[in-house]
Amino acid sequence: MHKEYVILSDISKRRIVLRRICLFGVVLLSVVFATMKWASFMPTDVVLPIRIGMIFLFCITFAWISLFFWSSVFGFVELLRHRKMPGIKRVPYETKLTTRTAILMPVYNEDPTSVFANLLAMARDLEKTGQEQAFDFFVLSDTTKPSVWIQEEALWMHVKELFPKNIQLYYRHRAKNTARKSGNIEDFCVRWGANYDHMIVLDADSLMAAETVVKMAQFMEVNTTTGIIQAPPMIINRHTFFARIQQFAGRVYGPIISAGLAYWQVWDSNYWGHNAIIRTRAFMECCGLPVFPGQAPFGGHILSHDFVEAALIRRGGWLAWMLPELKGSYEDCPPSMLDFAIRDRRWCQGNLQHLRILFSRKLHPVSRLHFTLGIMSYLSSPLWFLFLVLGLGIALWREFFPPEYFADTKTLFPTWPIFDLIGTLMLFALSMGMLFVPKILGGLAVLIQHRPLKEFGGFFGLLKTMIVEFLFGALTAPIMMLFQTKIVFDILVGIDAGWSAQNRDETGTPWRVAFKRHFWHTVLGVVVSGVVYLYANSLFYWTLPITIGLIFSIPISVWSSRESVGEWMKRHKYLIIPEEYNKPLILQMAEQATQDICQQVPQKFGMSLLVENPKYQAMHVYLLSVNGPEPDFENKIMRQVIQKVQVYAQSCQLDFSAEEEKYCLYHPEILSEMSLLYQINRA
Repeated sequence: MHKEYVILSDISKRRIVLRRICLFGVVLLSVVFATMKWASFMPTDVVLPIRIGMIFLFCITFAWISLFFWSSVFGFVELLRHRKMPGIKRVPYETKLTTRTAILMPVYNEDPTSVFANLLAMARDLEKTGQEQAFDFFVLSDTTKPSVWIQEEALWMHVKELFPKNIQLYYRHRAKNTARKSGNIEDFCVRWGANYDHMIVLDADSLMAAETVVKMAQFMEVNTTTGIIQAPPMIINRHTFFARIQQFAGRVYGPIISAGLAYWQVWDSNYWGHNAIIRTRAFMECCGLPVFPGQAPFGGHILSHDFVEAALIRRGGWLAWMLPELKGSYEDCPPSMLDFAIRDRRWCQGNLQHLRILFSRKLHPVSRLHFTLGIMSYLSSPLWFLFLVLGLGIALWREFFPPEYFADTKTLFPTWPIFDLIGTLMLFALSMGMLFVPKILGGLAVLIQHRPLKEFGGFFGLLKTMIVEFLFGALTAPIMMLFQTKIVFDILVGIDAGWSAQNRDETGTPWRVAFKRHFWHTVLGVVVSGVVYLYANSLFYWTLPITIGLIFSIPISVWSSRESVGEWMKRHKYLIIPEEYNKPLILQMAEQATQDICQQVPQKFGMSLLVENPKYQAMHVYLLSVNGPEPDFENKIMRQVIQKVQVYAQSCQLDFSAEEEKYCLYHPEILSEMSLLYQINRA
């Protein structure tokens, strides 16, 4: 399918082009104006190569700021006008669905209780709509930890009994997690995709209200040329100070960012990998992902597969939407700065892999732009770092090597190097203002549109929270800049990020770990402050916004990861959002589902559950026939298992490594033998 679909709607391609000309036109004018000013403000005695480099770095980094600023301005206007996305057909909510949708929950070593509780809550909520017969749920497990795998199976068996009668809950565990999440979804499509018109892809922490799910399915049903609809997820249910900051920022600033993106993307939108509905036919026709030749980080399977899948679906002629009007879509966020950086490491590697796709044939121009923006979201940090280093280097050079006012040749007048300090400071203030104004616009949108304001802690609660968020962002920005700079450097020298399960526990960052991760941040902050104070004193206070965050990076990282600090903020009406003042029904249902599940499931998990309980063992053996062939094991694992089974016969004590336990789980005869030994010893 290579033709471009034409949709009969209330927006034309001409209007879309005009929208993009308006946005990117003002971005271009802003960048040209600021770059010309910067070129004229720079010291005239700077050597030409460094001068060109500084102008280039300023142009690139300012373009990034300008796009964020103007997109937010357009988004703010769209929010105030209460406009829904033009170009997409809508039907009354009561319209009955005639299509089938699979709701997919890919998991990888996640907390099974939380996963199944969210799915149970969504199923119960769907039952209230009367449209539950149009949906089935799938837990697609890539879990590698044996104890978590067994727990998933046990919970699946119990939660099926709690599920509404008209909704099916399926479970599949892959023996080999080839291509990670994208391979997991591909495996679903190969096995069951033909049975469903659409699939809603979730993350392990996703939670969606039934109204949102039904609306997404209705949109797909009536907009037959649409391939993807993305619902912007909102962060909820977080408690650490760092996570509450992200939660508040997403709630207040997120809507204008989403509206701004939707304004110019229209039906050429992107896909964020979760909380979206996809037409299975479009996905199966278009989204066979390539495996890059060579070694990771640039070779192998694509990590950030979502951008690529959206580009391939768009290339196939299907439309892709991001609809800010879709509320009731929720997710978690990393609980600490270090967890955020770990997730960023994987995302960065995936986005830099897109360099190999950027110039692929027949991609839509907006898809290429999505790839470019994703790449720049990480390259901007090392570019900013290099810009600051060059600027500081020029200032120190002038201190150690003052300009020569009289050259070797005779002249009547000295050669005065020109440096417009006032103009440079004004340009700096302009850049900072363009970063800060979107936050003000987000706050204004809340003041204008949201009632009652007490759900944000009142007017003064909202105001002081915005100040706290701004100060925290200013302190942590240089820390994250260095994190991302190192991440990019590691990737460029060939260090692979791998794929580990995301930490979702709010246990806090230990001081020892923070010291190890932030030691060089602190050293750099102290050294730069000392050098600037001694040799370029006039810049000392101007560099404090950067250096003070680095100097105190260790305590900032530790304290911001503490749940107690977040709770203190909440008690004093900081970082309040409406979703915790008036908890959404779906979140209440998820909490109730958690209680219901915990009352019924066994307290003991791991291989001992299968050995001691024939019911769970029989279920596990049955599921093995569905999951596919076992993975390859080394011969020494088999020998070690045989020896330990003999030891178990004497002591009835399980002492298996994770790999040995996994071997046992794939061999029913071993489980049966151990179960028999357990019964004999118990008798």
